Amino acid sequence: MATFKGPFKYKGRIGNIRYYEVPGDDRTYAAERGSVPKLILDNSPVFEESRKTRDEFSPKSKCAKDVRSALSDWAAPIVDRQLHCHLVSIMNDIVEMDKEHDKGHRAVYLSRYKNLLYNVDYHFLKPLTEVLRYPYTVEQDENRNTVTVTIKGLNPKKHIKASALASHFQLCLSLGTVKDYVYNPRLRDWEPTLNQNMFVNNEILYPWTPIDTGPMEDITLTVSIPEKYVVGDDITVIRAFGIRFGRMTGEVVVLKQDRGSIAFLGPR
Repeated sequence: MATFKGPFKYKGRIGNIRYYEVPGDDRTYAAERGSVPKLILDNSPVFEESRKTRDEFSPKSKCAKDVRSALSDWAAPIVDRQLHCHLVSIMNDIVEMDKEHDKGHRAVYLSRYKNLLYNVDYHFLKPLTEVLRYPYTVEQDENRNTVTVTIKGLNPKKHIKASALASHFQLCLSLGTVKDYVYNPRLRDWEPTLNQNMFVNNEILYPWTPIDTGPMEDITLTVSIPEKYVVGDDITVIRAFGIRFGRMTGEVVVLKQDRGSIAFLGPR
């Protein structure tokens, strides 16, 4: 595998080289095409196990994408570029633990093994502790519907390490849900459990604040899942807290070169 740099972006295949992109990564990857014709791969009994592995990749990727989406839009430019690949690897481990179904039809029971999500680094450049150098507390309710982050006595001028281009910072908190994926033989595809594609994502963004601000009053950020949604046992709740930076022009514009940072507050 190699990365491609240049003024043009290729997609698809050129000769024996295929070009592709990874979600969350702005680079283009190049890899040599496989040597097995598709017709043989799809029909030969020799490649039966390969077909089963290939078929199970779809729900792994879907679930990984759902986790990334649950972090919310503000996190997209902050998370690790390879986060999707790392999450797919976690989903692969989860699928391997499904002993209820035959290979090729195994489920992604994220809700049963959600603590594996701690095995991934979510930040890109620096962990949040190196950017927001001040403690904060995280409170959660028993029903998994709400999360609250509180910071007392923050002094941005002393406690926030920002780039030279940044003039403002913004604190962000999000709460999202991810469902398990199971195989539906009627559709011959994987779908969210109970055929309910319930995806909820809420966020709260603290107002843009100048970095050279002195001591601030206590900051409390709270985000909740709407009451009409029932968080069942097959649902994993994703929580994330982070900081992003901007520069004042006519208004505050998010800096693209300084991605801020994010802390994964854990699944519930």
